[in-house]
Amino acid sequence: MWKLRHSAVVLWTLAAVNSAAAHAGEAGDLHWNTEAWVIVSLIVAMMLYGVGLWRTRARRGGRSIVGRVEIATFTGGIASLVVALLSPLDALGAELFSGHMVQHLVLMLVAAPLFVWARPLIVFLWALPRGTRKALGRLWAGSGLGGFFKVLTAPLSVWLAFCGLFAFWHLPRPYAWALAHEPVHIVEHLCFFTSAFAFWSVVIEPSGRRRLDFGATLLFVATAAILSALPGALMVLTSRAFYPAHAEGATRWGLTLLEDQHLAGLIMWIPAGFVYMAAIMILFVLWLRTSERYAAASLQKYAAMSSTVVLLLVVTGCEEVTGVQSPSNVTPVPASFDGDPGRGAVVIAQTGCGSCHTIPGITGANGLVGPPLTQMGRRIYVAGLLRNTPDNMVTWLRDPQAVVPGNAMPNMGLQDQQARDIAAYLYTLR
Repeated sequence: MWKLRHSAVVLWTLAAVNSAAAHAGEAGDLHWNTEAWVIVSLIVAMMLYGVGLWRTRARRGGRSIVGRVEIATFTGGIASLVVALLSPLDALGAELFSGHMVQHLVLMLVAAPLFVWARPLIVFLWALPRGTRKALGRLWAGSGLGGFFKVLTAPLSVWLAFCGLFAFWHLPRPYAWALAHEPVHIVEHLCFFTSAFAFWSVVIEPSGRRRLDFGATLLFVATAAILSALPGALMVLTSRAFYPAHAEGATRWGLTLLEDQHLAGLIMWIPAGFVYMAAIMILFVLWLRTSERYAAASLQKYAAMSSTVVLLLVVTGCEEVTGVQSPSNVTPVPASFDGDPGRGAVVIAQTGCGSCHTIPGITGANGLVGPPLTQMGRRIYVAGLLRNTPDNMVTWLRDPQAVVPGNAMPNMGLQDQQARDIAAYLYTLR
C-alpha cells in the first residue's frame, strides 16, 4: 500500500514539474535580485579574501597561506551564494515553496561546505591591519570569548543547532513569519548558512585536527541526514498543504499548493540525501585509509621494537633466551671439525673469557658480565641470532662485531685454529 502511494506521489510530482515547465510563460517575472546589502556583502568578502591572500604571499615569500584548491572552493562558494541570493532562484523562491527549498539547500549543502573547505576566516584575518589583528587577539584571549566559542562549536552543540534550526524554520508558522517579514527572512537564511558552516566544519575539519574520530563523524552525519529527511518525507506523504503563503505563486506556475509542497519534499528528501550519502561514503573511505595507515604504523613500530629486543639480546649475549634444547635438535659436531677441546680450555683461560662468563670446567670462569655458557652445546642459537653450528660458532668467536656491530663482546683477535678449539670445548658443554 505504501509503495503504491509513494509511486503515485512521484508520478504526481513529475506531472507537476511538466505542468510548471508548460506554464513558465504565464508565471511571475523571474528577475535578478539587486538588493544592495547582498551585493555589497559579497564584494566585501571577495575584496577581503584577495587582500588577505596578497598579504600572506608578501609575508611568506610568494607562498599563500592557502592553496589553489582552497581558492577555487572559495570562488565556488561565492558563486553558489550568487545563485542562491541574487539569481532568479531568489525570485522563484518567493513564488514557489519548492523554489525556496532549492535556495535553502544551496545555502546549506553547497555554499557552506565550499566555504569550510576554503578556510576563509584565516585569510580574512590577514586582510585586517596588524594593529586590528592584535587588538582582536587580546580581546579574544581576555574576554572569555574563546571558551564560549569552544562550547558553541562543540560537536553536540553544532549538531543540535543544525538539526534544530532546520526543523524550526520549516515549521509552517515560523516559515510564514519569515516569508512575510524581510528582516526575519534574512535571519532565517543566516541561521541556515551559519549552522551549516559549523556542521561541515566538524565533518571536513580543514585544519586537519579532528574533533571527532571518523566513526563518530559518520554517526554525526548519518543522524543529521535522517532528521533532515523527515520533514521532506512528511511533505511528500501528506495530503495536507502546510504552506498557504505560496498558493498564488503555485497557481501562476500551473501547480496546486499540494503539488508544490510534494515537489519541495522530494527536493529536500532525495537530492539532499545524496549529498549526505556522498559525505558518508567519503568519510568511510578516509576512515579505512586512516585505519590502514595506523595498522601499518603499529606493525612497523612492533617490528622495530622486536628488532630492538633481538639486538639487545644479542648485544648482551643472552643466548639462553632460546632455551636449552635436546641434543637431537642441535647440529652435531662433524668428524671433520678439527677443534681440540683441551687446547680450547687453555685458550679460554688465556684470553680471559671467564672474566665475563661463567664457563663450567674453567678455573676462575665465573664472570657475570655476559650470560653463563652452561650447556652451550645444546643451544639452538649463537648470540641469539646465528644457528648453533661449528662454523657459525667460529665466525662469532673470531669477529662478533661483524655479526652484530656495537654488541658488548669485543673482537679478541683469535686465530682460526684458536676459535675452532674454543668452539670444540663449548660443544662439550651439554
